Amino acid sequence: MFNSFKRYRAEKFRKLFIQNCTAFDTPRLESEVLPDDCKAELDIIYKDGDKPLKLDIYTPFGCYGAKECFILIHGGAFVYGTKKLDRNFGMHLAIKAGIPVVNVDYTLLPDCTLPQIINEIFKAMNFVYIKYGFKTYHTVGDSAGGYLAYMVGVCARNRHTAHAMWVFEKLRGTVESAGMVCPGIKMSIKEFPGFFFENLPDNKKEHQRLPDYAYDLNKLVDRDMGLRVAIVTGEDDMMREQSKEFKSHLPDALFDDALNDGDLKMHHVFQIAHPDWPQSQKAIALIAENAVGRR
Repeated sequence: MFNSFKRYRAEKFRKLFIQNCTAFDTPRLESEVLPDDCKAELDIIYKDGDKPLKLDIYTPFGCYGAKECFILIHGGAFVYGTKKLDRNFGMHLAIKAGIPVVNVDYTLLPDCTLPQIINEIFKAMNFVYIKYGFKTYHTVGDSAGGYLAYMVGVCARNRHTAHAMWVFEKLRGTVESAGMVCPGIKMSIKEFPGFFFENLPDNKKEHQRLPDYAYDLNKLVDRDMGLRVAIVTGEDDMMREQSKEFKSHLPDALFDDALNDGDLKMHHVFQIAHPDWPQSQKAIALIAENAVGRR
């Protein structure tokens, strides 16, 4: 049973993390210049309730009747962020790949569990299947969203994995690829953010136990070697070594490790913060190639 000290410690780091991210993202979003060659449908409700969940759809000009799309999942250590953080990146990706990008919000920890997040993303995919006719998905995400992009992809393709992760939303359509931007790979069940994955109060007797690969994606790769994967990282990415280790288990994965270029520092999720940088454009092209160019 999780004790109150661990809960206090996790909450302390969660609040500090949100504070630091907000300080970085607020001026970034205020100065953003979005690309012109893309139609944006914003704040479409895909799940009703007291706190409705919404998604955006970015469709490149000239794209009509598409049957496939990206499912874009924002990062933020599962406890922070909204789809707005990835809007600029998502538009650039849609233009580069020539297919729509569906940018999804989800409930943040600790107001839910990790399985609930995955079920919500499945629900968003089913929503666009019915409303827009998308039948093939390419998941993509940054940091925690990169973790989710891979986990969602494997759960979508492997029923036993989905059930082990307590994912029972029945998915319509198929997932063909996963694009991982500076992904989180390993989490600790004793520390933030992994502490919140099962979100168990101290007085709850039965736990919603998750398998070991929920906390280490390296242990998940042998469940589906057919999912096409692209991994992008950078010289100053704090998750760089994790990405390299993960790539070592996936010999067919596309991989880009961007080096610093003068004043351009390849920090964690620089591709999201600066999608117009040459190194970011290369990463976006790699993710697009993994999705639509490796059939």
